[in-house]
Amino acid sequence: MSESLRRFFVPAGSVRARHVTLGPEMAHRLGRVLRLRVGDHVVLTEGGAHEYEVQITAVSGNALTANVVAERVPPHEPDVEVVLYQSLIRANRFDLVLEKGTEIGVARFVPITAARSIVQGNGEPSSARSERWSRLVTEAAEQCGRGRLPRIGAPMALEDAVRGAMGLKLAPYEEERGLRLTAHLRTLRERPRLVSLLIGPEGGFEPAEIALARETGWTSVSLGPRVMRSETAGIIASALVLDALG
Repeated sequence: MSESLRRFFVPAGSVRARHVTLGPEMAHRLGRVLRLRVGDHVVLTEGGAHEYEVQITAVSGNALTANVVAERVPPHEPDVEVVLYQSLIRANRFDLVLEKGTEIGVARFVPITAARSIVQGNGEPSSARSERWSRLVTEAAEQCGRGRLPRIGAPMALEDAVRGAMGLKLAPYEEERGLRLTAHLRTLRERPRLVSLLIGPEGGFEPAEIALARETGWTSVSLGPRVMRSETAGIIASALVLDALG
């Protein structure tokens, strides 16, 4: 199969007995937006243990059908699971975190509300926001060739997030001077299976918030001498952890 074929995530159960039927939404996207035609080949994945090269057999406004012509194992996911607890920031910047974090290899995003968080919405219903976030990570995962979609949790309060997080818990913090993230990762005796990253909002964490994180098992680390934007810190920290451990 050619590596240049476009890849798409489809709902579970779309591939049955070597035959594929996709509903109106995917039919519109592939047929009308991307202008794929009968005879074209694409790769479809349900996010499971296999993905499929298919040949399109029919396209209409209501459905798209295809036949499976090849099957393969999907691309390997990172060995370490990174959960990014990203404080809510301006909508376009939070969207950037979702997109680039997906490309890097983040396994799960958890939006959190800190004292200085920017409340998103501007009248946008939470369901519409969730759909937009889901669409962003799906398109990013398709573009970069991931085998599984990262999960997006429901927004939660920082206190609940720091108490409920698991694994190696790291909090990049602009006031931290003694411990660099990369240096800390090099000192680990065992490679963790799960790393949680806690990223503050624009303006950073309040002292009481970082104190609570430390009390609940988080290690504050530095990303360097410069103060980064929240979205930059989330992307950079994820990349450094995955490069070192994943």
